[in-house]
Amino acid sequence: MKKLLIASTALVATAGMATADITMSGYAEIGMVDYGTAVGMEMHSDMDVTFKLSGASDNGLTFGASIDLDEVSSGIASTGGPHAVHVSGGFGTLTMGDTDGALDKANAEVASLTAIADDHTAHSGYNGGAGLDSNDILRYDTTYNGFGISASLAQSDVAVANDVIAYGITTTLGTVALSAAYQDNNTQDITAVSAKSTVGGLGITANYSEATMGTAATSYEHTGVGLAYTLNGVNLHANYGVYDYDDGTNADGYGIAANYGLGGGATVMVGYGNGTAQGATADVTTFSVGLGLSF
Repeated sequence: MKKLLIASTALVATAGMATADITMSGYAEIGMVDYGTAVGMEMHSDMDVTFKLSGASDNGLTFGASIDLDEVSSGIASTGGPHAVHVSGGFGTLTMGDTDGALDKANAEVASLTAIADDHTAHSGYNGGAGLDSNDILRYDTTYNGFGISASLAQSDVAVANDVIAYGITTTLGTVALSAAYQDNNTQDITAVSAKSTVGGLGITANYSEATMGTAATSYEHTGVGLAYTLNGVNLHANYGVYDYDDGTNADGYGIAANYGLGGGATVMVGYGNGTAQGATADVTTFSVGLGLSF
């Protein structure tokens, strides 16, 4: 994404001072979407402004923060959007805020590319990997002997809910990136594994998760697979996912996306999704087409 530098400050060597950078970037969408309802095709426009801050202390610590400002019906939301703050050093990296938990960070999602309505990741068979996470997360990341190691605590805003503890580990075996992760809130837990590689220009990602959620209707096994390929400058993607619930029901779906870069930050995006929800007798189809504009 093209960066627009709005402020950059270099503070000369003075005790307690640091170097800092502030950058702003923007993203907008324009197009048409069909959410699979009786309304049919609708006009769609969206925009985001993201601020990223970074700095370094005299003793070698690096630190940063990011916040995403989204538009709302009455203007820009005064409270801002997702935000996170991180501090890094020889000990590893601590990140706090609206960020991925350890399971979500480690587990490779089967989706790639983007669409203005995210049709390829909104179908009933897709699993984004967040699991039990909340929006308030503290995560620790480090590396050791070729392994990436993460641990996180997701704190609930609801007094009666339990906090979520998660662990994740990643490594590479030959050309295959592997992961295993686990999260638990004392009454529910999820275990997930994933593998990702490229063979002859074809990107292949597969993941599997098993969740114990307290009832047979909510406990599940999920399997997902995704493919990515570039043909004549067009980036193509397809994914499929299925939930098998312990009560014998299931939910599944597939998604397709295509992106073509026009240069200068403009991308033509097409998305399609089709899925059948748990207990449903009919599937739902969604579609979108438009431009993604990066500033």
